[in-house]
Amino acid sequence: MATTVLVYYDFRMLGHNPHGWDPDRPEWTDAVKAMIELQYPNANLDTYSHPERPGRLTAIVDRLLNGPIDGLRWMLPATASATQLERAHDAAYVAHVESLDGQSGWLAKDTTAVSPGSVTAARLAAGSGISAIEAIAAGEARRAFCIVRPPGHHAPADRARGFCLYNNLAVAAAHARQALGHDRVMIWDLDMHHGNGTQAIFYDDPSVLVVDSHCAAPFYPGSGLLAETGAGAGVGYHLNVPLPMGFGNAALLEVFEQVVRPAAHAFQPELLLISAGFDCHYLDMICAMDETGYAAVTQRLCALADELCDGRLVMMLEGGYNAKALADSTYAVIDALAGNPVSALNVLPDDPGSAAVADAAAFHGTSIAALSRTAKRRNPALPGLSAGPAS
Repeated sequence: MATTVLVYYDFRMLGHNPHGWDPDRPEWTDAVKAMIELQYPNANLDTYSHPERPGRLTAIVDRLLNGPIDGLRWMLPATASATQLERAHDAAYVAHVESLDGQSGWLAKDTTAVSPGSVTAARLAAGSGISAIEAIAAGEARRAFCIVRPPGHHAPADRARGFCLYNNLAVAAAHARQALGHDRVMIWDLDMHHGNGTQAIFYDDPSVLVVDSHCAAPFYPGSGLLAETGAGAGVGYHLNVPLPMGFGNAALLEVFEQVVRPAAHAFQPELLLISAGFDCHYLDMICAMDETGYAAVTQRLCALADELCDGRLVMMLEGGYNAKALADSTYAVIDALAGNPVSALNVLPDDPGSAAVADAAAFHGTSIAALSRTAKRRNPALPGLSAGPAS
């Protein structure tokens, strides 16, 4: 029997459709054009279409409708309230975004923009994660995937950045902590870009463990160094895994085996949240993954969630800008969430990311050991390291 997977989607998220230039801010328009020319040297600026476009979601939905997956249940998300958004964002910033409802314009020089339907879309995107974890808490299912835009993981508490208005996954994690009473939430961000906003929001919070695998700086946004491990009480609760461009399926699986799995066993989360960016696909930009790798990782995540947190697993869309790669990867992930076997795994003969994963695992070994000691003190019945002073 197929495992039930709740899939959250609302067509109103297609209303986020930034395009064109901002005549009121010519200096920003010039900066945006310069960045586009740098990132996409063959782009025609006269016909340029924003990469974070509505067709990203329609490609996914069409793929799922054309090949139905047993166990998939389509769900409508609730809109996030100001109170829910303010668990992860500054109240002044939430008020600023809400004031933009119905407007168009650039919000940042990195091509982050709004159109008349963007604020509604952003509220729905942030509300999707809340809806998913609420449904899981109510026993409707154990696994969920949120098909959302705009994405979220670049947005810190106080501003828009990197196509992101609200940090959807951070809003969900904060809701899980503050409204549902989960003491420990674990996030893995596997988008090609470092989730700098998620890191900033939880950087001093020991109740949220963040693992982030991404292309190493200076690749956008230029953060996510190994040494960025948290601050204050949150030191050791941020495990960055910077990887070289061109890494493939094997490297991401090694991130799971060498960092995510041991960190999860040490931390003992009550909920797993995944920032699921698919821009590491070989059809997208500069990496070499494909949908078989994402499916294999998802299969392992399901087993880990079953082992540690009663199966509670929510995956939320972040990046991925090639329509075919995005649709195929999302389909493969939801198929794996539904419990269908992963029949193939394509790997490079020599994955350039493998050595970097090993280096990161060695670097974070002390932090993971400290997490184990903390868990052991909290629950002496846990197997593994004995509780003792930090080395």
